Amino acid sequence: MTQKQLIELVQQHHPGMGETEIRLALNRAQDDFSAKSEIIKSTYVQTSSPGKRYYSLDGQILRVLKVQINDVDIPRLISPPIIDDDEWDGATGLTAGSTASNDRYWYISNGRLAVVEKVTSAITRDDKISDYQSISVAKEMRIYAMSQATDFTSDLTEESDLPSHFHEALAVKVISDGYLRGESLNPQLVQIFDTKYQMYVKEAKKEARRNHTGSFTVRPTDF
Repeated sequence: MTQKQLIELVQQHHPGMGETEIRLALNRAQDDFSAKSEIIKSTYVQTSSPGKRYYSLDGQILRVLKVQINDVDIPRLISPPIIDDDEWDGATGLTAGSTASNDRYWYISNGRLAVVEKVTSAITRDDKISDYQSISVAKEMRIYAMSQATDFTSDLTEESDLPSHFHEALAVKVISDGYLRGESLNPQLVQIFDTKYQMYVKEAKKEARRNHTGSFTVRPTDF
């Protein structure tokens, strides 16, 4: 369904709601549906920099699933290394490790992606030794993630990133929320439409688990 069709569906129940108000509500509904169902899976591509550990994540990412370096899956570190060789040496700038390694790992730190290499006694600082250094080479990184749907804009021909059979769920959510407003307050209709919306979410969750793919997109990223 196009954005125009979703707006018209909402206005059948809430004729007093304008196009802009409904668009904002549809975007909130998309965020809610994406987060609860985890139906959208995307791949983000960027290139590592020698000596750089941390990389910003696209704002659409809800959860990182896996990371590949040079088309090879790398494991996730459960606990981050005890020494950070990226940011503490800011006075002299970033420098790549003198020894490179293909034994690479990733983890999340303060909302950023960190990529390290395992090299025995790679870093020493304050009598502490770490076997992990920041990635030392420029390589293509692929980040596989659960993502939010892209927001609707003023283009009424746009369609949601959600699978097409879940588009109506967005209008159902907006209709339900609309019946919470003072002039349109109707608890019975809120319950009816919210129950329908939750059924869509439940089915999307099942589909996401069953297919392990959801809606899939590849997005080049330059941070």
